[in-house]
Amino acid sequence: MLTTLAWVYTVGFVGVFVITHAPGFTDADGFLFGLFKIDPIDDIVHLLSGLVGAVLALWAPRWIRVYLQWVGSLYGLDVVIGLTQSRGLLDLSIFLQGMGTPDFSQKNFAVNLPHIVLAGIALVFGFRKSPMPARSAA
Repeated sequence: MLTTLAWVYTVGFVGVFVITHAPGFTDADGFLFGLFKIDPIDDIVHLLSGLVGAVLALWAPRWIRVYLQWVGSLYGLDVVIGLTQSRGLLDLSIFLQGMGTPDFSQKNFAVNLPHIVLAGIALVFGFRKSPMPARSAA
C-alpha cells in the first residue's frame, strides 16, 4: 500500500513539473491553469519530491513512511504559511519576502487545496501505525 502511495505521489509531483512546461497549461504570467503561480523553485521542489518518492519506491520501501511524514509535514507547513501569511515555505517566499497578511479567501484556499489534500493523506499514512500481522489459528 505504501509503495503504491509513493508512486502516486511520484506521478503527481513529476506530473506537475511536466505540465508546467507543456504549452497550454501555463499562461503568459506563469500561472498554471490561471490559478497556481509556479516559479523555478516550485519546479525544483516538485521534481525532487517526485524523484525521492520514486527512488524510495524502487530501492528503499522501508523509508516510504518517513518520506510521507516529511512530505506531509513540509507541505502542511506550506499550507499554514500560505493561509496565514500569503507566502510559501517551500518556495522560500516567507524568507525572501518576509511576513505577509492572512488570506482565507476562497481563491487562496483553492490555491492551497492541492497541498492540503496531499499533506493530509501523507500525514495519515506516514504516522498511521502498521496493521498487526494476522495470527494463524493454532
